[in-house]
Amino acid sequence: WPGETVTLNITRPKAVQGQTLTIDKSRPYSITGAPRIVNGKVVIGNGGAEYGVRGYVTAYDSETGEQAWRFYTVPGNPADPPESPAMEMALKTWNGGEWWKVGGGGTAWDSMAFDPELNLLYIGVGNASPWSRWERSPGGGDNLFLSSMVALNPDTGEYVWHYQTTPAETWDYTATQHMILADIDIDGVTRKVIMQAPKNGFFYVIDRETGEFISAENYVPVNWASHVNPETGRPVETDEQFRDQAKMTVPSPFGGHNWQPMSYHPGTGLVYIPAREMAFKYEREADFEFGKNRWNMAINMDAMMPPAGIEPKLMRRIMKAMARGHISAWDPVSQREVWRVEHPGPWDGGMLSTAGNLLFQGTAEGKLKAYDVHDGRLLWQHDTQSGIVAAPMSYSIDGDQYVAIMVGWGGALGLAGGIAPHLGTKVGGRLLTFKLGAQGELPPVPEPPALPEPPAQTASAETINQGHQLYHTYCNVCHGMGAESAVIADLRHMTPQTHQIFNNIVLDGAYSGRGMAGFSDYITEDDADAIHAYLIAMAHAEQTELAESGIWSNIKGFFYDIAGSLAAFYVDLST
Repeated sequence: WPGETVTLNITRPKAVQGQTLTIDKSRPYSITGAPRIVNGKVVIGNGGAEYGVRGYVTAYDSETGEQAWRFYTVPGNPADPPESPAMEMALKTWNGGEWWKVGGGGTAWDSMAFDPELNLLYIGVGNASPWSRWERSPGGGDNLFLSSMVALNPDTGEYVWHYQTTPAETWDYTATQHMILADIDIDGVTRKVIMQAPKNGFFYVIDRETGEFISAENYVPVNWASHVNPETGRPVETDEQFRDQAKMTVPSPFGGHNWQPMSYHPGTGLVYIPAREMAFKYEREADFEFGKNRWNMAINMDAMMPPAGIEPKLMRRIMKAMARGHISAWDPVSQREVWRVEHPGPWDGGMLSTAGNLLFQGTAEGKLKAYDVHDGRLLWQHDTQSGIVAAPMSYSIDGDQYVAIMVGWGGALGLAGGIAPHLGTKVGGRLLTFKLGAQGELPPVPEPPALPEPPAQTASAETINQGHQLYHTYCNVCHGMGAESAVIADLRHMTPQTHQIFNNIVLDGAYSGRGMAGFSDYITEDDADAIHAYLIAMAHAEQTELAESGIWSNIKGFFYDIAGSLAAFYVDLST
């Protein structure tokens, strides 16, 4: 049921009671966030900004499925009447350009929160479509309500207040990240606040009654802004960014913090953030034109493409050195980090803190770990046999406390980053549950199957290089950088039968039933042949790497680690 909210009877889980279409199927919408139940209404947002859509949030009657209200997050065609006073206000902040043809973005694809006392629903709004502000709104303006926290009346959908974290958003700095409601003492006064660590690298404390800005400080390194002005609550941008030339920027589009939930512990007063430090080379796409059913960012993604011919092992070492992750224990009152735990990878799971003063997190290396909330000391860990991106949950039955975690690797960086961010073994997704005194054991990790022998390479170096570029334009978002995948099909490991029907799969959609659409509208048969040649080359490169002797492999690894450290030093220096 793509784009639909499905109602199930929990006493008869296989019985579908109703289906409600929540999106316009003429546009490439997606849905990644869970619906929320508020005052007898089912509230759902949507995703797909990169493909070219206009964001909105819709509420449906929980009994009948009838639409109660819809709140658009960005304005539509200025030639049409605005849908609400909020859209009339927002329209004044978009100037020039024809953003509505691309969609404008602003999808609310994850975080929402509800305060029953204030009767306010808070929604986190996402990035722009396209990303580049100079193509989207060349006349300037803040482009409301991109990258904003917006408070609505949940009964009517009417606008109450907003706070925009990144005016004129142009880096994919969404504000769809986890929002936490808390009552905290600031300067001797108890304030009802909403807290968020969005992608842009700043931690925000906002009055949740009025939307008044209280404070913000960067929780990871940033170079797109010097600080947030304490008087205006607006970020102070450092320069013209990448308007005229490419710029290495932190955070990256993966954010200083992404969708993995953070956690607030009332006892310590700390917020525990699953943070990361990654840079990204932003460059405007020359002569951007909207294209249906493709990414429309007006950003030259080739700027971050690995160089053709680079050895995969070296590329992995460089990527690992340039991408770091950690837990940040953050004091929202003093706006400073109290302690941190470093991780070897950048893409770890969400946080859970408990009244027993434990902090749980799953990691990319395939461990569920428990820390002391006061100082970050590791108290316990368990091998889960696969990387984790989800957050743990806890519940009690008959006085016994359980901790459950969805184990499995994926997400945006898990897909596009290839195998570099994945530090664990690869097993299928599963739910693991723990409790004190339990005696269960996981089954052994199965031996990986033997790798199929790749076909002989018959293509020229020029064709392989062409395939390298085409692959990283059309394929790597799902199949991984360098044709390495720890999530879905690793295309270096195709069987002889798959090689034989490669063009049928890529062009004609022979595997569309498995989610692999045909690309004949975008690439030619020669293009598909070039991509195929590149994949064969990468398969042979893997075979060569596996055949290397231990001593030679270790020597190369030593020098590659140095190369990775130098690359990371260069990025740190340039950002």
